[in-house]
Amino acid sequence: MKYFFSKDEAEVVRIEGDAPRTLYPCVEPGTTGTRQFSMGLQQVDPHSKIPLHSHDEAEEILFVIGGRAIATVGDETAEIVPGSVVFIPPKTNHGFVNDEDEPLWLTWTFSPQGFEGYIRGVAQGTVQLKTV
Repeated sequence: MKYFFSKDEAEVVRIEGDAPRTLYPCVEPGTTGTRQFSMGLQQVDPHSKIPLHSHDEAEEILFVIGGRAIATVGDETAEIVPGSVVFIPPKTNHGFVNDEDEPLWLTWTFSPQGFEGYIRGVAQGTVQLKTV
């Protein structure tokens, strides 16, 4: 079992199109056998976004480690900067806009796990992102 993770060793899941970004799944069933959650890193390109969407079953926590963006969760909007934590309940619309010249870096954690498989499908074009 693996206990320590680095972006440089993680799988690279690249999403192109209108909202280019790169995800790095780290802690997930394929790397640790975890059954309760998954966690990884994400880089949102400069002048890109994470489109407004929701997750049916999963709770999500984001922690911003670099850059800044405007976040929308439900009916609330806020600027997020390094050190910001964002909690997203299931079935709650949320999205992020990076209008900056630098990438937005964040960690994501989902419970229950499963997001990592879903986002691989989105990147491969076999699954449609559930946008609002």
